[in-house]
Amino acid sequence: MNSAQPETLLDLIGAAESERLASFFYSSMARTGGSIMVAPEGLAFDDSTFKRELLAPRANSEPDDINEALRWCVVVDNIPECDTDTAAIVYLDRDTGNVIVAALSGPAHDCDVAIRMVARDLKVEQANAPTRKTVVIEVPAPAQAANDNRPATAIDAQSLLSMEFPPVVYVVPGVIAEGLTILGGRPKLGKSWLALSAAIAVASGGTVLGEQCEQGDALYLALEDNQRRLQDRLKTLLPALKSMRPDLSRLQLDTEAPKIDGGLIERLDAWRIAAVNPRMVIIDTLAMVRPLKKRTQDAYEADYAALSPLQRYASEHRLAVVVVTHVRKMEAADPLEMISGTNGLTGAADSILVLNRDTDGPKLYGRGRDIKELEKAMRFENGRWSVLGDAVEMKLSAERREVIAALEDAVGPMSPAEIAKVIGKPKGNLNVLLTKMVRDGEAVKVSYGLYAHPGKTGQSGKSSEESNQSNHSKVVTQGEAAA
Repeated sequence: MNSAQPETLLDLIGAAESERLASFFYSSMARTGGSIMVAPEGLAFDDSTFKRELLAPRANSEPDDINEALRWCVVVDNIPECDTDTAAIVYLDRDTGNVIVAALSGPAHDCDVAIRMVARDLKVEQANAPTRKTVVIEVPAPAQAANDNRPATAIDAQSLLSMEFPPVVYVVPGVIAEGLTILGGRPKLGKSWLALSAAIAVASGGTVLGEQCEQGDALYLALEDNQRRLQDRLKTLLPALKSMRPDLSRLQLDTEAPKIDGGLIERLDAWRIAAVNPRMVIIDTLAMVRPLKKRTQDAYEADYAALSPLQRYASEHRLAVVVVTHVRKMEAADPLEMISGTNGLTGAADSILVLNRDTDGPKLYGRGRDIKELEKAMRFENGRWSVLGDAVEMKLSAERREVIAALEDAVGPMSPAEIAKVIGKPKGNLNVLLTKMVRDGEAVKVSYGLYAHPGKTGQSGKSSEESNQSNHSKVVTQGEAAA
């Protein structure tokens, strides 16, 4: 602007200057860390026609009046006790500290009620001015992610101890928290089924992996699928009767997305702004969105740089962003080492989940900054994953049954070595297990190093092998006497 008198927000609204109004709002929010970006292109803006759904992200826009851009702006809709179409634009006057209610949409009779409700929700006193409504409020601090462990500046330990942080948000309790999660699995094992099940549970407020999810908005980017296949999978996972199906209007699906460095963050932000309660984003798979490796990067640096923007975005907005990827063919002692790529991928993520299958069946292993280490025995049936129980406990239960059967079939007490030989397991694994079984009443320790089934009484202190040898000696002696 070249005029000596800078225009105010009210002037722009009154003149229905859509383009400059969009520039003004976008830059105001960008400069102050707000969350609403406006571009009412083609909108004849006035107090009676304003609708929140006409707002959309706008990039690379600068305001005509820099001073106006320094004011904090926000759109308020869903105002209690008002018509559903009632909404307001408010902004913070940097000089006075007043919140200015610059525009109201909806029925005229809602005007005073809306002002009171906005003031109530902001917990402030309101005052009427001749040309505009004002309320007084402090500038709100930007939301801080509970799992953001990278402060912008150093802080002394005493001050840090006195700080209060919001609790971590769990989208799937105990399994998926806010931040970036990598979900790795072998091809065709069913990781996409698990990811879609999680998205359905979040969007409908249902259950997944035995956990009840708080309802919210979810975005599932199925980048290796098409709409027909997605529809088939939804029908498989949902009840056959349409009347029994949950409302999935809060689950948005897309089969296309740009690369991480080519507009993906902007795509996610457009969804987040439009959503009522954004909670989860699933990107299936990483290979479809990861940037190309630069010639100056080594493999670790390229992997870390690929996921870092998603981790920052998830932490900043307290979203759960789940990235699905593959694992290596070779087994690893540490399940995290199975994630295909370098440690740069797992280093950039907040949590890692690995869906794998071994001789004991399928398992889901998880470890992260905000989730406890988990290893669940899983079952996959008709597209649905279910949890059988803790994998370690399930394995111990199976071994216990084998030991009990061996003791029951034995002619006498058995040593750990004898039991190991019968059930085909290493002797070293049995010592601790037998101690627990004695404690739980599943086995009896008859003497040092010898165990028996609790249902068998009157057994000698000899081992089963010694008893067999003794019986064999008796047979031989009797044979010699007969001769």
